[in-house]
Parts: sequence; structure tokens; C-alpha cells
Amino acid sequence: MKSYRTETTLHIVGKAWQIQALLRQWQKEYGPTATIASLTVPKKVQI
Repeated sequence: MKSYRTETTLHIVGKAWQIQALLRQWQKEYGPTATIASLTVPKKVQI
């Protein structure tokens, strides 16, 4: 399975069970209220 994340896009290629596993992993990492759209929003960097 492959996933590509940039600041504005998110592409996941794989079988359904692989994509579900990846989304569960991201949910654990970012919290249960995180949306897929919030994963593509660029993070603000303070200098």
C-alpha cells in the first residue's frame, strides 16, 4: 500500500483493509475528532 501526503492533497492506494488500517492508525495519532480534510491542512510554522 502507498500513501502520498502533500500540503494540499492526500492519495491512498491499496486494498480496502489496508486503507482502513491506515485510517485507524492516523485516528490514533491525531485523535478521534480529526477529519481527513484536517490532515491535508498545512501546519503553521512559527519562526
